[in-house]
Formats: sequence, structure tokens, C-alpha cells
Amino acid sequence: MKTNVHPIHDRFFKRSLKEKKIAISFLKSYLPTAIYQCIDINTLQLTEKSFVAPELREIHSDIIYKCHINEKSGYLFFLIEHESTAKDELMAFRLLHYAVSLSYDHLLQGNKKLPIILPLCIYHGVESPYPHSCDLYDCFENPEFARKVAFKPFKLIDLTVLSDQEIELHGLAALMEMLFKHSRAKNFLTIFKQKLEFVQGILDQLDKEYRRSVVKYVIEATQDEEQSNATDQLIHTLITAFPEETNTIMTFAQQLEQKGLQKGREEGRREEALFIARKLLAEGMSYQSVQKLTGVPEKEIMDIITK
Repeated sequence: MKTNVHPIHDRFFKRSLKEKKIAISFLKSYLPTAIYQCIDINTLQLTEKSFVAPELREIHSDIIYKCHINEKSGYLFFLIEHESTAKDELMAFRLLHYAVSLSYDHLLQGNKKLPIILPLCIYHGVESPYPHSCDLYDCFENPEFARKVAFKPFKLIDLTVLSDQEIELHGLAALMEMLFKHSRAKNFLTIFKQKLEFVQGILDQLDKEYRRSVVKYVIEATQDEEQSNATDQLIHTLITAFPEETNTIMTFAQQLEQKGLQKGREEGRREEALFIARKLLAEGMSYQSVQKLTGVPEKEIMDIITK
């Protein structure tokens, strides 16, 4: 009779490491003393989580304990590998993937910081010793270059602290950066007029489709609180600067106006629903009935009640 060996190993692996005393002995045997001493053994709590992808469950199985590591929330990730095949040379990456998934799950629980995760992989495959690297960088085509660039602090381009003069040195990317930087400015129209020659100089080097994307972005995303008719002035400025795009500019402007009207109507309906909800609640109607009649979200109704 043919027996599927992997489930046998899985069951015994899980049965063994679900015994807290065995898990503790295992940790004590294999972790460096300094790291083991950072684990609060009294907080060990077995979870029912699993982050092994379905297509890999024939060769991997996992057990996860939650605990305090260095006085903070953390996890012990036990993984068993039943065999070694060519695709398993990426085990270090798989463990990273599992750790990232577990970290994301941790954040979804309401935690604000990432947990420490200690992965331990048990191997009992045919080939001995284990033939693959445990170093994540060896999963790259060029490990040495990866060590220089991968998993380093990310490169931040903070446009809010760059001067316009610095941005203007960035070639064709400068227009995008400049528009992002000033898109929330209260005096955007004034800034845009001052930069018009700069804008035209860059757009002359790019195709018409990108010019239209710029026009659309400027109309849709920017605002100017210092000019009462800023939108009209902006449209006039754009048409003057790019007369060949007049139809496109007017189309975008009309679409924006329609969106504004629609938003206004929706806001009006919302205010009317809130007014009715307040009145019905004041008359003693239950909040469930008020919600059903008005469609006002439960949270907003509860805000009315608690005020």
C-alpha cells in the first residue's frame, strides 16, 4: 500500500511543537543564548496562523508562537522542509515572504509597529547536508551588488524641502516635481504664471499626450484660495499658453465643473439626511429606525446621539 509520507511528517511536527515544553527545549538548543534570553518564555502562546502558500504545503509546514521578545510583541516561526528540490534554493526568500505576511497580519490587528520574528527551519530531506544558502542575498542573481542596494533605507525625494532652483536642475522630470510641490499652494495661480516659461520649455520637448496630461492634472488637482475666480483665470492662462489645446482644456474644465456640481448635490443630500436624522432622534425614534429611514451611517448617527 502506498503511503503519502508528507502528512505523516506534518502531523508529527505539529504534534511535537505544539507541546510548549518541547518548543522551549528546541529553542534553548538552537538559538544563541543572548537571543534566547530575550524571549519571555512565560508569554509563549500558540497561534493557529499559517503563511505557507498552498502550492508549497507538500514540502513545507509551519507552527507559529506569539510571545514577547525583548519586552515587545514578537513571533517564533517554526518551519519544516521535507525535501530539497531545485525550487527550494529560494528558502531564505520564502521565509522573508512568510515573515512579511505575518508582520502585515500583526499590523491588521491594530499594532502600530512591526514585530520581531525569529524563523527556525527544520530540514530532514534526502540530500545531506542541506544544499542551499540560508543567506537572503544569495537569492539574487548578483549577491554582492544586492548587498549594496537591497534592504537599505529607501531613497526619499522630499519635494517639500527642495527649492525651485534645485528642482529645475532635474531635467525633464522637473515639471512633474514642480507641479507636485506647488499643487497645494494657496497661491498656485501666481506661482504657475511665474513658471509658465519653464513649463512651456519642458513640454516643448515632450509629446502632445503628455502635455494634455499636464493640463488635466493642473485643472483637476490644483487649487488657489487667494483668487475668487482662480479656476477661470487658470483656464484662461492655459489657453493663452497652449492655444492648440483649447478644446482639450475646455473639455477638462467642463468635466471638472460637472464633478463639482455632482459633489455639491451629494453634499446637499447628505446634509438634508443628517437634518432629518437629528429631528427624528430628538422625537425619540430608535437609532436603528432612523438609520433605515435616512440612510445615514451608524457611526454618524451615534455621533449625533453622543453630542
